[in-house]
Amino acid sequence: NVYISSIGVEYSHIVDLNQIEWIKKKLEYPGLNVLSREDKLRILNRIIRSTNFEMYLAKKYPSEKRFGLEGCDVMISSLKDIIDDSTKMGVESFIVGMAHRGRLNVL
Repeated sequence: NVYISSIGVEYSHIVDLNQIEWIKKKLEYPGLNVLSREDKLRILNRIIRSTNFEMYLAKKYPSEKRFGLEGCDVMISSLKDIIDDSTKMGVESFIVGMAHRGRLNVL
């Protein structure tokens, strides 16, 4: 079902066999990525908070041009997880470069 579904991943350009195997493992064994109820609620909560922040900015500054998160909502939760996991491993600082879309939410 992985290779005939509606989502595709292009990785044929990768030459490192370890990277290829890692990608295949993540795609072919979806049970590895099953989220608990708590994880799902945490992600939903982050998306709701970021959406509420966008709505607040729209009301507070109605005439200002804004670049919202449309289409990038899940990025907030993913970045938060990356930062949380990295700090547990000893990372002390992060440099994030990105286009304008959702920048205020990321901050």
